[in-house]
Amino acid sequence: MPTVESLVQSDSGMRQLDLLIMLTEMPADRDNQVNIEEMERDPLLKGLTESELEGDLELLKEWGWVDFWPSLSGIGSVVLKQPGLDAARNFTALRTDPRRRVLECRDAVLKWLYDGHLLNETPQGISDFLYCRGCQYLGAQYSQEELFRAAQWLMDKGYIKGHKVMGGEVLRPSITSDGTSVVETGQSVNAVLKQAGMTVNEVNISGSQGVNVSVASSHVNQSNTMTHGQIEQVERILASVRAMLTPAVIGVTAEVADQAQAIVGEVEEEIQASSPNSGKVKGLLLKLAELAGTGTIQATVNALSALMQQGIAGM
Repeated sequence: MPTVESLVQSDSGMRQLDLLIMLTEMPADRDNQVNIEEMERDPLLKGLTESELEGDLELLKEWGWVDFWPSLSGIGSVVLKQPGLDAARNFTALRTDPRRRVLECRDAVLKWLYDGHLLNETPQGISDFLYCRGCQYLGAQYSQEELFRAAQWLMDKGYIKGHKVMGGEVLRPSITSDGTSVVETGQSVNAVLKQAGMTVNEVNISGSQGVNVSVASSHVNQSNTMTHGQIEQVERILASVRAMLTPAVIGVTAEVADQAQAIVGEVEEEIQASSPNSGKVKGLLLKLAELAGTGTIQATVNALSALMQQGIAGM
């Protein structure tokens, strides 16, 4: 089962979390059942296509977050289960976390000013940021207070400049050469350590995501093995692949189905090893995702692909 932290790493995962939030905000009866007939009639009102709504609901059901019993006329109503309610609360807590938001807001403001610099556009005031698409963290809009706090920090560090006036507004803000360097190197402004005597070492590890590396330390071993939770998630993906990546269910050719089963065997062998390598497993899951993409039954393709994307994003 994916985590909220892994889902927010991909567009499809964010879409599924947004759908979960929509469901929890609908009127529910005492059994936590909500009516989704209007959503089914016109999913575009919620920013979804018909196949996205169908596929995402199937995934939420598979994860045990919701339950429903479709009929010929559609789903009609969905029961919100406790794990789904917990996930919705966790997602809300994550995107409203003040510590995360203050860090993300700094990067968002700096990138906004950088984009304006490339277009030779200088905003009248830093408050113009409040009306751009980037003024949000995981879908939750930044406040003016958060913006002004981020702008003050960026000015103090020398990444932006402008004329600060009473109340926190910064008139004619622009990015400095130091700020431009941060954006163009692709790093977060929060990761740039300026303390005297501190050396920043950046290490890129192929096939790895979110790995912490200790540099110039003794008795340190770098590990790229998988956690127990990651292994369990991969096992669930493999179970779905076995059941769905077939000519009858997803519309792939028999040859593609055979290739997929062979890759499933490779993944199983790797995750059963004493120290399974997440990079290798991730590469094999990407191959499975490519094979799934050749299917002709689009709703099932979307559902299976989304499930695999969550697993890949979580490693």
